[in-house]
Amino acid sequence: MNKVAVLGICLLSTGLFAVEPQATSPLGLAAASYFFPSAANAQGSFGAYFRTRLVLTNPGSATIGILATLSTPTGSPGTQTITLGPAETRVYTNFLQDVFGYTGGGGFRLSESTHSSPFYAVGEVYAENAGGRFSTPLQGMSADDRVVNLASGETGYSTATGLFVDGSNRANFGCANMDGTPIAVRADIYNETSRDTPVAKVELGLLSNGWQQQSVPVSGEVIKILFWQLSAGGLNGSYCYGVNVDNLSGDGTLSPALWVPRVN
Repeated sequence: MNKVAVLGICLLSTGLFAVEPQATSPLGLAAASYFFPSAANAQGSFGAYFRTRLVLTNPGSATIGILATLSTPTGSPGTQTITLGPAETRVYTNFLQDVFGYTGGGGFRLSESTHSSPFYAVGEVYAENAGGRFSTPLQGMSADDRVVNLASGETGYSTATGLFVDGSNRANFGCANMDGTPIAVRADIYNETSRDTPVAKVELGLLSNGWQQQSVPVSGEVIKILFWQLSAGGLNGSYCYGVNVDNLSGDGTLSPALWVPRVN
């Protein structure tokens, strides 16, 4: 992502004012591919049943094909093609069931077939109960968000933060392998009692197009998880996340694992 520095410094002592740079054209949010590491069509804890609502929009004037590939604990059930006409918007109220006929948890990748025509993809994982409808917004990730690959010599780490676990809230973490090569991902988990040394380490062995989710095994108000991919894998990479869930309502907050450069 390009970053534009905005100068807002007023030098009162000299009477000089910095001038803001001219605004650039917006880069836009539509992309030709998206990675969603967390989705569900499954019975959850405390009686909630979770489904994935997904909205796809083709902003262009030509028909496009979107390739959808699912990652599950046992691998991919195959790739499906979604065809969208010019300026068409399509809504799936249970995406994993409607497109893949799949029940369970997983992640998925969406890619325009020519890799050149952008489209919009927004969604949520939601549950309905006596108290109403509660949801966790999905966040579409790009190739730049893939987990740092130690086996390929990449530096830094990927982190999900802002998690907490107490008597009323739980937290999960997981990863989706978006490639056809098995990989391993390590998760180092920290809380406020141990800021420099992880209180738990978990290694996830992911099959080809595999997916795993686990409960955060520690409690605390300030929990963060650092992720590294330990094996080379393929070109698409792996994508990880943490998520807070309210035990009563099922309402959640997603924390995608994002890249942090190595700090010396």
